[in-house]
Amino acid sequence: MAVAGCLALRAFTRSRVGDLQEQTLDAISNRFHELWHRAKAENEDQQGQQLPRSAQQIVLRLNLRNFRVLRDLSDALYLHHTVRSLCPRAMWHESPHAGRLLYQLDMDHGDAVLRVQTTASLFFRALPADYAHAVAVERISWSEDGVRGQRVRFLMDANATKTIRRAGQRGKRVPLQAQEMIAWWERQACQAGLATVAVRNQPLRPVIVGRATRNPISLQATRFEGVAVVTDPAALQRAVLSGIGRGRAYGLGLLCLSPAGADSPGTAPTAVLTSPDAGHRSHGIPARCAGHPL
Repeated sequence: MAVAGCLALRAFTRSRVGDLQEQTLDAISNRFHELWHRAKAENEDQQGQQLPRSAQQIVLRLNLRNFRVLRDLSDALYLHHTVRSLCPRAMWHESPHAGRLLYQLDMDHGDAVLRVQTTASLFFRALPADYAHAVAVERISWSEDGVRGQRVRFLMDANATKTIRRAGQRGKRVPLQAQEMIAWWERQACQAGLATVAVRNQPLRPVIVGRATRNPISLQATRFEGVAVVTDPAALQRAVLSGIGRGRAYGLGLLCLSPAGADSPGTAPTAVLTSPDAGHRSHGIPARCAGHPL
């Protein structure tokens, strides 16, 4: 405001004095104030619509002898709270444009592997003592030129459902039948910028939320994995950062990708990786790049 007033004064001719000059200065001040706040609002809107250029996935091997781990594995509600504690500021990052806090639990040959994805900073000290054996970091960055047309392997645990509507009643969401699963994935993949080459689905154990409550919630979980071609990098970026389908707060909807020639996506490393930023790639596919003991 001071700069605008100074420039306005210098622009005036010496013949303008008294009330006329004060009125003109007031008009300029009001106009400048209006334009300033309009530009600020437009800038905030543009920033809010820009997706982050990168995210990170944290892979933890859980200690199955830890009481808190056993409690979290028995009830998705507890696991949800534990994951949220890792990212206390995630509430400011859970918008369609900034990306959600997503995670996926995988029982890998008797081990419990937890993959957490976020665009925010993680607070590892929030984990209970001896909660996890190891953690690896996989970074995701985006470059449209390096992704379009690339063949990728995908893996996702999802809650595939549909809505049944009856006259005079509110729509009810029900699980899909086995023969409807592939068609559901095809629709989701198309919206996510993927053209499916091959896909298979496998039913998983239901995700139980609030087991100790009077009315626990049971979410049907299905694993989709296969090979696809990237057709729309921007749509794929939104799908990876925001998740797909329902149940994303309880470990479903995280889309894991890797180059088509790599190992199956979504599998945790067999050892702690200690070389920071080693193997980091910027073409849009996750790359294991760092490790930290817990």
